[in-house]
Amino acid sequence: MGKRRKGREIVLQSLYASMISGAKLDDALADQLARRESNDETAHFARDLAAKLTAHRPDLDAWLRALASRGWNPDRIGMLEKVILTIGLAELRHSPDVPWRVVINEALELTRRYCEEEAVGFVNGVLDRAAAETYPDLHGKGQDTTGGQA
Repeated sequence: MGKRRKGREIVLQSLYASMISGAKLDDALADQLARRESNDETAHFARDLAAKLTAHRPDLDAWLRALASRGWNPDRIGMLEKVILTIGLAELRHSPDVPWRVVINEALELTRRYCEEEAVGFVNGVLDRAAAETYPDLHGKGQDTTGGQA
């Protein structure tokens, strides 16, 4: 597993734990990093991503609700899907060094690993719409990452 992928997985588990327990994300992340053998690069990436989530959480939550409300009741999104989508949205909006296709692909890998298969299409559709909003000149409006219509 790549260093960034492992970092995303650590953040996923930390954000999920913080949502369940009510703990601060930083505390949940520190716990996850202490339990795992993570090299410095993975830990740095995970801390940076968690900091973006913490700093921009209200904006990310609002963006997710707006994106998901197009054809889906946002209150019915599973917690793991919500965590994965929030991480993807944070990277799309606040990590311009990560190509949008990589963000979507990484989110889909996490979805395949932690969620039901039906969630993959939903996560892809939401993040594809977010990428189209974020990078309209690089991403054809209304097209998903597989080339079909979103």
